[in-house]
Amino acid sequence: MPETIAPADQYLEVNGLNIHYVDWGGNSNRNLLLVHGQGGNARNWDHIALALRDEFRVLAIDQRGHGESDHTREGYAVTAFGSDLASFAEKVGIVPYDYCGASLGARNGIGYAGDHSDHLKHFICLDYGPEMSVSSARNQINGMNRQILGWRSIEEYVELQRQDNPRPSEDYYRNQARHGLRLNYAGKYVSKHDPEMFWINGGFGVREIPYLWEQWAKIRCPILELKGAESDFLSPEIQARMKETQPRLQFIEVPDSGHGISADNPDFLLREMRRFLVD
Repeated sequence: MPETIAPADQYLEVNGLNIHYVDWGGNSNRNLLLVHGQGGNARNWDHIALALRDEFRVLAIDQRGHGESDHTREGYAVTAFGSDLASFAEKVGIVPYDYCGASLGARNGIGYAGDHSDHLKHFICLDYGPEMSVSSARNQINGMNRQILGWRSIEEYVELQRQDNPRPSEDYYRNQARHGLRLNYAGKYVSKHDPEMFWINGGFGVREIPYLWEQWAKIRCPILELKGAESDFLSPEIQARMKETQPRLQFIEVPDSGHGISADNPDFLLREMRRFLVD
């Protein structure tokens, strides 16, 4: 991405951790925070932030254990992520603001928003709820068990990613590689995120589900859930419970999209964000 439109890298101490975020600037008094999914980072949102930077002051955060933010031996409980988000928003001074979280960013946002609905004007969840379907959890674990540990080159990474999902452009995947990979001591490109994140998808994450449903029911700001039409993360049973628990919820299925909505169908996402995020 050209340097002339690159955002400003910033760091902030949050709960004893050095947290990295990017600020796209601008003069708008409407603040929007973009929160990535598991294994991702703040720069996953570059194409979305660039499209919205004239309408919002857009910030994107590296959650603990991701991107340029610190890893921690204290672990990755949803309550820890939520505490980070609350402290970050207060320290940066964006409250009240609009929140858009993808996957893990939506999950952590639910835990956060349940106690801090007063922080949020609007809450957008991308293909995640208080729990994921059993089939998607199994697929996540199996996929991570088979995940390549490293790549010999950026070209290899881009080629394999495009084989797995050809919807995003080559430029999108190159930007992902630039900000999400590091060159290790063995000369391999490896992910920057903490591999300890793996356990969120198993028994540890299952134990957090009752808490997340409690938090979901407590949210008092407007909520938009966007589900990828080809994603199995939200089963019909989970969808029904989400709607029953939150009668004001807007629930929309995104065509031509799997779990990664912001990469698979960004134009649809942008239209729905602009429609939903009104004062």
